Amino acid sequence: MCRALELARQGRGWTSPNPMSGAVVVKDNVIVGEGFYPAFGKSHAEIFALDAAGGQARGSTLYVISEPCQHNNRQACADRILNAGIERVVVAAADPNPASTGKGIEALKSAGVVVEVGLAGDQARSLNEPYYKFLATRRPFVTWYAVMSCDGKVATTIGERPVAPNECGVELRASNDAVLVGVSTVAQDDPDIVSSLPRSRNPLRVIVDGMARTPPGCRLLAGPTIPGTRPGTLIVTTRFAPDDRLRELKEAGAEILVAPEEAEPLTANVDLRRLMLLLGKREITSLLIEGSGTLADAALASGIVDKVIFFIYPAIIGGTSAPSLVGGIGTSFIEEAQQLRQLAARPCGDGVLLEAYLAGQ
Repeated sequence: MCRALELARQGRGWTSPNPMSGAVVVKDNVIVGEGFYPAFGKSHAEIFALDAAGGQARGSTLYVISEPCQHNNRQACADRILNAGIERVVVAAADPNPASTGKGIEALKSAGVVVEVGLAGDQARSLNEPYYKFLATRRPFVTWYAVMSCDGKVATTIGERPVAPNECGVELRASNDAVLVGVSTVAQDDPDIVSSLPRSRNPLRVIVDGMARTPPGCRLLAGPTIPGTRPGTLIVTTRFAPDDRLRELKEAGAEILVAPEEAEPLTANVDLRRLMLLLGKREITSLLIEGSGTLADAALASGIVDKVIFFIYPAIIGGTSAPSLVGGIGTSFIEEAQQLRQLAARPCGDGVLLEAYLAGQ
C-alpha cells in the first residue's frame, strides 16, 4: 500500500476533480504489476496495474488507494478486476462520493472476491484532502503559502523579500487547480505564477482586485511565447470597478469575474467566502493563496483557509516598519487568535518548511 500511495502522487495536479490513485498487483509476495491514475479522463490506476500484470493477475491481490469504480453504463474497474481473476482486493479508502460509494466494493464482494478496506486510510484521505472537502462543500480546499523571516517579517524596511528555495513553492503551484494573489502583490512585485517542474500543470491564476487596478502590462497577462502554453488569468472584481478598466483588462487577455462584495456598505472588497462557491462551480477543487498582509488577514477572517504552509527564512529582519505576515488590526486576546493544529516541520534548503491546519476546519 505504501507503494500504491507513492505511485498515486505521480498524478498530483492532473486528476482533479477526481482523486489521485495508485494500484499494485501482488502475487506470491512479488509485485507483478503497478500503475497510477495519470490525468482526468484517462484510465484509472487499476487498469494500468492489471495491464502490466497480464496473466499473472489471476489469483493475486490488488492493493489500491481508491475504491474501484462500478458503473452501469460503461466498462468499470470492478469488472476488469473480476475478469482478471483477482482473488483479494485491499482498498485504502472507500469513495466518499454519495453517487458511487460502496458500489465497487459490493460488486467485488458479491462475486466472491475478498475485500478489505481501511489499510493506510488516513494517508489516502490526507493525500486527497481537496477531493474530500470539495465533495462535502462544493468549495475548494484552500492552502495559504507564505515566506517569512524567523521573526514573522515578509520584507525588509525597503521592501526586499526573503526568498524560499524553488522546490518549496513550485510543487505547491503544480499541485493546485488555481493560485490566488491580491492586486497589491501584482502591482508591487509583478509575479509570473507558473510551474517549472517537469510534467507539471500550470494552475489558473486568480487576482483579487475589487476596483480593477491590475496593470494591463503585468506579467500575469503577458501573451504566451508559444500559443497555449500559459495558464489563464482570472481577475475577480466587484460591481464598483470602472468599465473602462475592465475593458482594458479584457483586451490584455484577462477573464473577468464580477463577484459579490463584502457586506459593509460601499466597499469594493471581494467577499472571499462567496468567491469560493463561484470557484467551486468551475470545479476548482484546490486553491493556493500566495500572499501576506491584507489578503492574508481577509482570508483568515473569512474562514476559507484550511491549511498553512510557511517557509521560515533563517534570518531576523526586525523593525516596526517592516511588513509582517498578517495585516489588519489583530486580536486583543490570545484565545481569539487563529489556532493551528497538526503542526509538522521539515528542513527545506537553509530554512524550515512548516505545515499546519487551521483549528476548526
